[in-house]
Amino acid sequence: MVYCLGVIGIPKASLLLIPLLVLGLLVLPIVPETEIASVEPRTAEVENTGTLLGKNSPELEAPPETPVPPAGTNAAGAMTLTVPKLGLKGVAVPTGSGQAKLDREGILRLRGSGLPWREGSNTFIVGHALGFPQTKVPYAFYQLRELVPGDKIFFEVADGRRYTFRMYDRLTVKPDDFWVTYPVEGKTTVSLQTCTPIPTFENRLIVRGELVS
Repeated sequence: MVYCLGVIGIPKASLLLIPLLVLGLLVLPIVPETEIASVEPRTAEVENTGTLLGKNSPELEAPPETPVPPAGTNAAGAMTLTVPKLGLKGVAVPTGSGQAKLDREGILRLRGSGLPWREGSNTFIVGHALGFPQTKVPYAFYQLRELVPGDKIFFEVADGRRYTFRMYDRLTVKPDDFWVTYPVEGKTTVSLQTCTPIPTFENRLIVRGELVS
């Protein structure tokens, strides 16, 4: 075969290059995959830092009446939230910091924010106004704007302790106004946050309550 290739004008040295080229093609895809895998997690962490969660899409229609959380949302051992004005009663509030978890649960406590029993803290709760078809509590904060000063917000923990907050403030901020997650000087607070206005969801509505008992 080598003799035949030599006769038709292909030098023997070229035969040595063929296996090298094949090996090169096999090795090339491995390098960029390794580099991408090491870069993507760091990029995601940077993008999530200092930006409020809650970007939403109007995939669900507005509820015809006051939304009622589905049965079974009160998970044993979880911190639960009750807001009579919103039709929320004993809704389990998981903890998280990612958009995917918020889209799945519909409501969560921002990881790293306060807890109701910690003096001087700001318990920061994010909830969807509309959510998605697969969201467990899709309309959690659909009526958040309806809260007025004096309305009650309750938390209950596994050991039966109950914490009562009274709504005292409402503000609208941009998604990068992460300062609203910080503690409020001289107060123990809860902040309820959702996207506004429907359907653009370009801003964040924050309702604050102060611990009273």
